[in-house]
Amino acid sequence: MSRIEPPKIVIKEGAVKEIPTLLTKLGNFNSVLIVTGKTTHELIGRKMSDILTEEGYKIDVVYVEECDHSTVERIKKKYQGSRLDLMIGIGGGKNIDVAKAVSYNLKIPCVSIPTIPSHDGIASDRAVISKGKTKYPVVGKLPIAIVADLDILSKAPFRFFAAGCGDVIAKRTAVLDWQLARDERGEEYDDFAARLASAAADTIIDNSKEYEKDYKSSVELLVKALIFCGIAMAVAKSSRPCSGSEHMFCHTIDFLCPENTALHGEKVALGTYIMASLHGIDHDEIKEALLSYKLPVNHKQIQIPPEILVKALSTAHEIRSDRRLTILRDGIKREDAENMLKKLGII
Repeated sequence: MSRIEPPKIVIKEGAVKEIPTLLTKLGNFNSVLIVTGKTTHELIGRKMSDILTEEGYKIDVVYVEECDHSTVERIKKKYQGSRLDLMIGIGGGKNIDVAKAVSYNLKIPCVSIPTIPSHDGIASDRAVISKGKTKYPVVGKLPIAIVADLDILSKAPFRFFAAGCGDVIAKRTAVLDWQLARDERGEEYDDFAARLASAAADTIIDNSKEYEKDYKSSVELLVKALIFCGIAMAVAKSSRPCSGSEHMFCHTIDFLCPENTALHGEKVALGTYIMASLHGIDHDEIKEALLSYKLPVNHKQIQIPPEILVKALSTAHEIRSDRRLTILRDGIKREDAENMLKKLGII
């Protein structure tokens, strides 16, 4: 197995102030592309551009509106053959995913600077890129550094913190699905990667009753858990330790109901509650954690029609082209899916 070079990690208050020093330590960079959104640029990107320009870096900025194939291709085409040394993704999942995907294609390093702690994309070598109604997981560039400024992250709306917790809790069933594939299909399994993901999930579940006592410390704990998950995927060279049946359920909802406004972490958290029941583990523990983090546990809270949730559960096994083995196996009959969601109080 090839060696994984772990990213440099800076998690502290005022962390973005250390960017120039960090870049000097990381390599000899001259030309830097900042990938961000217009709102995020006003929040932090413009200030960072000014700081790096004063330090002698040549800075270019590109705005991301959609995390889709055309955006990745547009940025890649524009900078193909240029003397670009480094890419910095700033913001939420879509900005950082685009930065990772483009940097992978251009074969240049990438730095991740999250402004919301909403999912594990801040630290993984995977990116989810949409094309039409479908979202595709693609290989991205593992960031060489992750800079998490607690002053910025702790001021993000609570909903993003909760969604990040939901995405980490999802590793509980993702690892169980991976173990199932190992046992039933002989799929390659990495115990270290699985333990990293499971430990992250356990930590966030355990902290569900404590996070309000010291919120900024809980944000730090969440960021570390998200980074553990990202590294687990890099070690496994697969999303397996972090994405199973609960993510397939989420992506099926996205396909069936693209207008839904639920966050990724909210949907996979609800999926984890369902899949935990299918796996026969303590799904009430999962539900209690979701309630503590104020995550949706029924169709009214997540604002997705019951018929969409039923269809998503009964067809989620078909969403991946590789037909990844999970607890869903060959699918659930529609009637059984409906009865299960009613039993769990989701519809």
